[in-house]
Amino acid sequence: MKTQRVISLSLGLVFIVMLVSSGILYFIPDRRVTDWGFWSFLGLDKQQWDNLHINLGILFLILLVWHIYYNWKPIKNYLKEKKKFILLTREFNLSLFLVSLFMVGTITMTFPFNFLVNIGNGIKAFNALDEGMPPFGYAEQTLLRDYSVLNHLDYDDVAKRLEDEGIVFKEKETLKEIATHNDMTPKMLNSIIVMAGNRLQLPSDLPVGIAHKTLHQLGEEYGADINYFIEYMKIYGISTNAQATFKKLAKSNHLHPATLYNMLLASQMKVNVFKPKD
Repeated sequence: MKTQRVISLSLGLVFIVMLVSSGILYFIPDRRVTDWGFWSFLGLDKQQWDNLHINLGILFLILLVWHIYYNWKPIKNYLKEKKKFILLTREFNLSLFLVSLFMVGTITMTFPFNFLVNIGNGIKAFNALDEGMPPFGYAEQTLLRDYSVLNHLDYDDVAKRLEDEGIVFKEKETLKEIATHNDMTPKMLNSIIVMAGNRLQLPSDLPVGIAHKTLHQLGEEYGADINYFIEYMKIYGISTNAQATFKKLAKSNHLHPATLYNMLLASQMKVNVFKPKD
């Protein structure tokens, strides 16, 4: 058995798997979305793909160092001109320029590198819409009683609702654990839980994928009364409608998305708001 062949073949196989994992991680949203709906691809969830990519990356580096060791002589020849060792050869300078271009372009987010990143982010946001958003980050890791409190629901009402639906649960289990034991996703379990209360609550953080949703869609998804928001915006002299997307509304009014979302949250408090005098 030749060690060099094993190293070269292993490098090739690891590269193929890392190419697949890189593509998957480029397209799918973060774990607070994928864990909510138990997303998986080829039987692996988002965390498993992350772990696979990291460990294979480490193996790739080890094999690469080993490969360089066995091929050091031809590599040195690449750095020679007229049989003299010269580090800054034309080939090396071109390689250095190419790698530096991608690094600097990505860090500074200049075209076309920002275009590639934005495409990935856009696809992730689109996929997040399909998966559905939890009411807050990592909601599936919340204990059932705490989840009820955070959603302004009475725990006894929630417990009764689950019992009526034949859901087996324990008070000290997380939503993810309860969902797993009952062969369902946290998202499906949540749809049963919220029936015990009047409505869902808007999450405190700006949800992933909100930019492409209309105000009407937000109202339906979270049970929010968008009419309160429309009236609240009039205080600031801003007119809108329920069919406007969140992104378009923020851009047309020169508002940071977080500023606009906090206005949406404030409008749902249903308290008397100070109106400036005319």
